[in-house]
Order: sequence, then structure tokens, then C-alpha cells
Amino acid sequence: MYDTEKRTYLRIPTRITGHGRLLGDPSEQPVFRDAPLAGLTGPGAFDARDASIPESLYTLLSSLNAKLDILIGMLGKDQMSADFPVDLSVVEISGAGLRFSASATLPMDADMEVVLMLSQFPLRMAGAIGKIIRAEDCDGKTIYALDFTRIRERDLETIVQFVFQSQRDEIRGKKWD
Repeated sequence: MYDTEKRTYLRIPTRITGHGRLLGDPSEQPVFRDAPLAGLTGPGAFDARDASIPESLYTLLSSLNAKLDILIGMLGKDQMSADFPVDLSVVEISGAGLRFSASATLPMDADMEVVLMLSQFPLRMAGAIGKIIRAEDCDGKTIYALDFTRIRERDLETIVQFVFQSQRDEIRGKKWD
């Protein structure tokens, strides 16, 4: 059988978790708002290296900042569960969408906002809005396919970086087998 599907993004198997919520209207604004990326420039941006402090103090402050980010992320888990009541177990991901099982039965063609937990330490999350396009039975579980319909550039870049890093890790692992 000839597959006419054209892939724009690499798709990889994975085992990450996420959260989701069904949308009443596809044009609904996303609930998930990630913090700005570190190193952004702008009116509120501050780079401690410009403050003429010793490198060792800068390293200490950067370490404390990372630990505070972890603690704040852990505290936000309860709010995340309240805003996104459907737990997801992602089995495949790409920059175009994902395949996942869910803690609830989901309707076909439903619009859904998802938040993906790409890594716990450091906490890296990405959000997107998509449409459920397929549901398949696999070993007694329903596996849904979701195509992204709206995704911020920053979240897309985070997912693509995750996919490439996973591929690099797999290739390095095979090198030693």
C-alpha cells in the first residue's frame, strides 16, 4: 500500500505524561501559559552576569534559581490537575501532534488543550491545542491521535528539541550496544 502522507516532523515513541481538557469552542483561549524562556531580552530582563558579581556567586544564584523553579513547579501540580482534569500517557510525539491514552473516554473530532511534561528536572512543559482525529484499540487501551491546530512557536520549538534530544540519546545508546 502506498502511503501518500507527507511528514513535516519526525515522530518518536516516548513515555511522557501530560494533562488535557476538552474545549467547548475551538477558538477558546488556552489556559496554559508557560513562563518566558530564560535569557529573554526586554524591559524586565536581567542578566546577573552584567551586575559585576563573582562567577562563584553567579553559579550559586543560578543553582538556587533552578531549585526554586522545581519547587514552584511541584506546587503548581494541584492547579494543573484542576485546570486539566484528563491525565494523558503519551506514547508518540512529534511537532505535528501526538498519540496518547487518556484517563477518560474522549469523543472523536473534539478540540482539546494539552500540556505535556517533557521533563521533570529541570521542569520543561509545552502546551498546544489540537483535534482528536483517530482512536484505536491497542492491547485493551484506547490510543487517541491528536493533531495540533494551534501551538505557540516557543512550545513547538520545545517539543522539536525534545524529539531531537531523544533521538540523539537513542543513537548514543545504540553505539554502546
